[in-house]
Amino acid sequence: MPTVEENLAWWTEYDWPEGGGEWTVGYGCVESAWDWVIHPRIRPFLPAGHVLELAPGYGLWTAFLRPMCERMTLVDLTPKCIEACRERYGRKRMSYHVNDGFSLEMIQDGSIDFVFSLHSLVHAGHDVMESYLSQLGRKMKPGAVGFIHHSNLGHYSGELTDEVQDWESWRGRDMTFEKFAGSCESAGLACMVQEIIPWASDRAIDCYSTFTRPMPGQRTENRVFTNERYWQTVWALKDADEQYKLAGERCG
Repeated sequence: MPTVEENLAWWTEYDWPEGGGEWTVGYGCVESAWDWVIHPRIRPFLPAGHVLELAPGYGLWTAFLRPMCERMTLVDLTPKCIEACRERYGRKRMSYHVNDGFSLEMIQDGSIDFVFSLHSLVHAGHDVMESYLSQLGRKMKPGAVGFIHHSNLGHYSGELTDEVQDWESWRGRDMTFEKFAGSCESAGLACMVQEIIPWASDRAIDCYSTFTRPMPGQRTENRVFTNERYWQTVWALKDADEQYKLAGERCG
């Protein structure tokens, strides 16, 4: 499992050949990943006033979120990433911060309407996630919602050896969907949906967790499910899309 220091070193040296788009190859393209997979899961919570994106990398998903909010704040461990985002998106309705991998103290309490992180915090251990969630309990407005993609590799801790696959070795080995929900509860947050998914592995090593800072008196129920057909569904959509594109080309 990479430490915060190892994450900083790796992503500082990384070349970002497609600005993060290289991680969406399984979906066909970036737009397809957003249209078929990400946006449908967060559509009920957008548009939003103030969006916080954690670990945006080179701002791949920022491009889709930015038109759906009044303002955005980006927080990343890597100065290189924050500078790339600042150069790409400018300063209008945007704020940028480099942090230490744990702190959100630069964010005003009670100011966030929606929290988002995809593909990045799978590399974080439970200590990082617990720190972020404990602070989000204050930073989010009552009624605000978050969507975070994180590791579930710790669920298989009894099966892991030191020689795990590359995509597993760089995941938080002590992070699970149960720990995420527990950290939410400790912070005054509540999970609403936890979708456990496979990722380049037979194991369901990742999780999409959707959570909220409940309004006073609001009752919440956590829906936990394992989507074993996650990628099969994505590939079926991809195949159908390609067939319709071919039909369009024949008629054009």
